[in-house]
Amino acid sequence: MRFAKWLYHLTATDQFIIAGFFLFSIGLSYLTIISIRYWHNKIHHRAEYSHEVRITPIFLLGVAMIYATILYMSIGASVTKWVIEFLN
Repeated sequence: MRFAKWLYHLTATDQFIIAGFFLFSIGLSYLTIISIRYWHNKIHHRAEYSHEVRITPIFLLGVAMIYATILYMSIGASVTKWVIEFLN
């Protein structure tokens, strides 16, 4: 219930910042999955029975949500303050 109240009381600026962080996090998530795939192929030397690491939408967006949460919790307040000062 606290999450719903927090989400309801976000300003439009906060919502745009969270959306921007999420879009940035999708790219970062894609790079992370590509790195994991490269590391997996390097370890297994493309073995015949080694499974393939694929980029699925659920995995991509899940990792992006984790990254966006970390970004917003770490620098969200300062970015919000900076954007509000810039707009005024």
